[in-house]
Amino acid sequence: MRLPMSIAGALLASLVALSAPAGQARQDQAFLGVFAETSIMRIAGMPALPDIELPEGITLPGQAGPMMMPGKPQRRLEVRLWSPGIAPQGATASLAIPAGLKLGPKLDLTLYRPKPEESKGEVDLAPGEGGTPPDFTIKRYWGSSPTVKPGQPEVTRWDGLTPEQKAAMRDQARKAESMRSYFYKPDWTTGYWPPEKKPGTIAKDAALAGHYALTTTYTGNVEIDVPDKVNFLAPLELSSPDLEEAPDLAKPIAFRWKAVPNVLGYHMMIIGMQGKNTLILWTSSEIKSDEGVQFDFMQMAEVAERVKSTAFMAPNRVDATVPAGIFRDCDIVFGTMIGYGPGAALAEGQPLPRVQTKTVLQMMLGGKQMKLDVDGAGE
Repeated sequence: MRLPMSIAGALLASLVALSAPAGQARQDQAFLGVFAETSIMRIAGMPALPDIELPEGITLPGQAGPMMMPGKPQRRLEVRLWSPGIAPQGATASLAIPAGLKLGPKLDLTLYRPKPEESKGEVDLAPGEGGTPPDFTIKRYWGSSPTVKPGQPEVTRWDGLTPEQKAAMRDQARKAESMRSYFYKPDWTTGYWPPEKKPGTIAKDAALAGHYALTTTYTGNVEIDVPDKVNFLAPLELSSPDLEEAPDLAKPIAFRWKAVPNVLGYHMMIIGMQGKNTLILWTSSEIKSDEGVQFDFMQMAEVAERVKSTAFMAPNRVDATVPAGIFRDCDIVFGTMIGYGPGAALAEGQPLPRVQTKTVLQMMLGGKQMKLDVDGAGE
């Protein structure tokens, strides 16, 4: 069973805001992002595969790797160059990189120019055919606790929202959709690496530190130095629960993990679908006002602010507990934990550069539908 992300993702976007480069920038400001991620996928009831190297010349598609090899850490690098205006035909952009990345002397960026129909695209979230069911409901819980805290859950129904709230959701859904593609916003060009259909997989012994220099023919040049302390983070490793077996969703789920060196803060989110019209959401945030959380990369000051407010868990935190029973009746339960790491940035530049790191653990935690799939696998 797949989560109906056209519904859940759009509604979730109103609670979990996806943001573009932050700040009040001038209208012609371009942005360069170098994003380093360590990721690992765990599937409840399936043992983790040993961390072995694939044979030379064998790679897995970027999104398929974690699913096909659960438990095996993956390192990825992505480069994004967002610039106002449509780059002329024949325009070029390349990023000179340090030898420690083991990707050669430079990365040639592919340029994406949005088509008119993308710039004018709408996301239909209106109730009715192809839209959100009027009775679609989100039940939201937050905070580490073995039992449900007073005043929870917060319940939101689509047909109980005001027209202004629905309009805000549509706007967030459009932003979320653009973040999943090379389309950034109307009349902007996106330069990107790796090329389509090729994973930006990085060797286990590669390092981020060193000198980066962007050269373009259409939106300026910029250089940035990355210090030794900024590198790919270690993978997130759980000691509890033991995901070689599916956790009992009727009981508290006690998560415990190995501390990640240099991490600045953690955040965990678990979602479950109960039938077709109810989404259950739990986050590790100790405060309800949690809208700034995103699955994207975050700058160090943003992470520090959210750790201070308890929206994020502190870097010395190694445990969190999901209240008993909130996912018991769900068909499928999926969790994501993120550790945000250090980065490097310049206060000025054209484009304005930043290098950011994170480590991600994705978890298929069970549910009634997963049990049926496993039970019926041999039929």
